[in-house]
Amino acid sequence: MGLTLVATVLTTPVLAQRRLGPVEPAKATTIRHLLDLTGAARLALSGMEAMVPAQRAANPQIPAAFWDAFLTRARRGLPQLVDSLVPIYASHFSQAELDQLVRFYESPLGKHLSEVQPLILQESMQVGQTWGAVIGREVGESLARSGVKPPNPN
Repeated sequence: MGLTLVATVLTTPVLAQRRLGPVEPAKATTIRHLLDLTGAARLALSGMEAMVPAQRAANPQIPAAFWDAFLTRARRGLPQLVDSLVPIYASHFSQAELDQLVRFYESPLGKHLSEVQPLILQESMQVGQTWGAVIGREVGESLARSGVKPPNPN
């Protein structure tokens, strides 16, 4: 049960996307090229890889083999993720807009953004975790001062 719940929580955003219609082949090709240029699948995987250590720590009852298999499956399934992203991009961008985005990501600045974005994501997640921990500690202390006791973890 616990493994299923964790897998569901980690994958729900992907599964919850609305079903979109077919995309014309030329537009799909442009979107796939854009996703390749931006490293979208690589960024999604980096986000998952960055999240797993926190999930491991928060869920020590889940065997390490689950997390290892989860990441292996995620890495292997990146083409499926890209397939799922194509109709989303198609619903939000016209062909002309996609062409402009491709031109940007093929430019030196776009290439640089694509190269540093994984680092920005990693550093941003670390800052966000620290920020969230500070907020959690402050809220916990405030509640403790007002007499609210934390739940017993057992």
